[in-house]
Amino acid sequence: MSSERELTELEQQAIAWDRTCARARAVAASIHDRTGDHPVGKHVQTDGDRVLVALHITDQTQWAEWRRYFGITPATERPLPYAVCAEGYRDGVRVSVVAYDVPQVRARATEVAARPYLLDGIVYDLALPQRDKDGDVWFFQGERREDGMPLLSMDSRPERCTLGNIVQQVGPLTPVTTTATPVTRKDGEAA
Repeated sequence: MSSERELTELEQQAIAWDRTCARARAVAASIHDRTGDHPVGKHVQTDGDRVLVALHITDQTQWAEWRRYFGITPATERPLPYAVCAEGYRDGVRVSVVAYDVPQVRARATEVAARPYLLDGIVYDLALPQRDKDGDVWFFQGERREDGMPLLSMDSRPERCTLGNIVQQVGPLTPVTTTATPVTRKDGEAA
C-alpha cells in the first residue's frame, strides 16, 4: 500500500499558483539586476503572479528599449498626464509598467524636432538622417505614402522604404546629429 495520497484539485491549484509566483519573483529579480543602479529603474516588485515596474524615463531611446524588453506595444499603452502605463511580458510573466515622464519626453522631442513624426510612441525628426542597428543611415527625401507614412532611402538610392518597415526590420533608429568631416591632405585639399 502506498503512503502517498493523490492531491486534491485545490491542492494542485495551490502548488501551481506557488510555482507561478516563484517564476514571477525570479523574473522580478532579473529585471532588478538589469536596472541595477541605473537611474531609470525606480522600483520593481511582485504582485502574486505578475511583476510591477516603475521607471523614470528621461530620453525616448530609454522608453523604446524598455518597450522592446517587455514586449510592450503602443496599443497597450495608457497615457496619463505624467506617465504612461503599459502591460507587457518578460519570460512568460505579465509585467505592468508605469513609465514616469514619458509624455514630457515626447513633448520635448516634438518641440526640438525640425520635422517631427510620431510613430508607435516615438518622435522621429525627419530632418535628421537616422542610423539603424546595422549602422546604415536612412534619409527622408520629403516623400510620403498616401496614408502619410514617411518614405526613407539609404544614400540617395531610388528605393524607398516606409519608416514603419525600417523601424520594424532594422530598428531601433537613432538620429545622426553629427556630420562627417571630409578627409583632407596636409595642404588642405580634399583627399
